[in-house]
Amino acid sequence: MSRGGMRCGAGRPGHQAKAEQLQRVDVREWARRGYLRGPCSFSWTWNRGGERSGSIGVSVHGPEALTLRYTFSTANDRREVAERLTLINTCPALGGTRQWFACPRCARRAAILYLRGGYFGCRVCKRVAYSSQSEGELDRLWRRQRRIEARLGEHWRRPKGMRHRTHQRLIDHLLKLEERREDALVMWMGRLNFHF
Repeated sequence: MSRGGMRCGAGRPGHQAKAEQLQRVDVREWARRGYLRGPCSFSWTWNRGGERSGSIGVSVHGPEALTLRYTFSTANDRREVAERLTLINTCPALGGTRQWFACPRCARRAAILYLRGGYFGCRVCKRVAYSSQSEGELDRLWRRQRRIEARLGEHWRRPKGMRHRTHQRLIDHLLKLEERREDALVMWMGRLNFHF
């Protein structure tokens, strides 16, 4: 396996489309909003950077099927697409029901379908990766630090209501992350043949 270029600790595929960059539909969100209860129609829009980046029309035929209607444009042509999707219902252990999409390509159960190449499909069929999967070690350490800092107050102060023990544990974790980041940076610099 390759080293992943100059990224420290990488080696993960960076060539796949990223989930965060693609249009997607999430059955869990539609179920929460009550859109999948009975025969109805609604439109769904995507926004990127505050501007509308796409929309689809959805026709729910019943508890097990729906149709997505949208226009797909390429450099050469413009196509009207009507894609029929099957819904799968499961019963979780604690009761109730949970709905899933059946991927139109492989029939695998999926909560999210991604629009790529003019048609929707699951993450596996559409070869979609998350951005975090192609991060290097330094990027992962920075992301973990940002997540912990979001729980703390400004300048790592203990927020009101947080236990002292929890605050100290988070501070210790941040200090360990800083040490690991410094070690990873030294290793990366060593690979570039920098000498101190």
